[in-house]
Amino acid sequence: MTWNITDAETLENAIFRLKLRIARRIGVQKGMAVVDVGCGQGGFTAAVAKTVGKGGKVLAVDISTEYLDEFTRRLDKHRVKERVTFSQADSADLRTVIPDEAADIVVSYRLLEELKRPQDIGKIVKEMARIVKKRGRVCMTELSAKAENKAEEAYIRLHKESGDSLFEPEEIAEAMKVVELKNVTVNKVRTSIWFSPDLARQDLSFAQVWFDAEVERSLGSLIDEHGMRYPALLVFSGIR
Repeated sequence: MTWNITDAETLENAIFRLKLRIARRIGVQKGMAVVDVGCGQGGFTAAVAKTVGKGGKVLAVDISTEYLDEFTRRLDKHRVKERVTFSQADSADLRTVIPDEAADIVVSYRLLEELKRPQDIGKIVKEMARIVKKRGRVCMTELSAKAENKAEEAYIRLHKESGDSLFEPEEIAEAMKVVELKNVTVNKVRTSIWFSPDLARQDLSFAQVWFDAEVERSLGSLIDEHGMRYPALLVFSGIR
């Protein structure tokens, strides 16, 4: 097998379908109140908002407003803007914007890899547990750091070599147990998102892909031969 995606629109649509699948798999349902912690450009926020429907609501939180224009554009594209509220706040301390037990489910999507202070993982998980209702669920989706082929290796190395925080699964699960979340599980979600070298050599922020001289030196030949493929995602879940 080889890459099956050769244009940016197809890639973006495939990533959104993956996020929709994860939102449904973790238990997001119509009418729910959901908090999306570390929302970034809003791709997962839009998938969650699509899933909760018109009767639901989503509070999206991020430490930065850097991607707010892209965030708004994505919500408009999927026609879910009216059910989403954005707040700027540090994921490690949400007390000024979110009260206790505010959400039916609290989620994050590839938040931990973006941490500037990896040691904040405990504070972030503690905050997520604080703001979910009793018997509500906390779900964190993170990139698997284990490549199953060369195309996945290219994607993982891109993030590792840029300094992203790719935690061991045991670290994340333990952080959830420390804040007394119950029935902590880790489930793997495999993807079929495999894109061509031409795409991998572009700056595709929605796919968390970029290309520059340093990437060329490190990964250029690997990308040219194999393209890039999304590795599996790991979904961590616990109940308050």
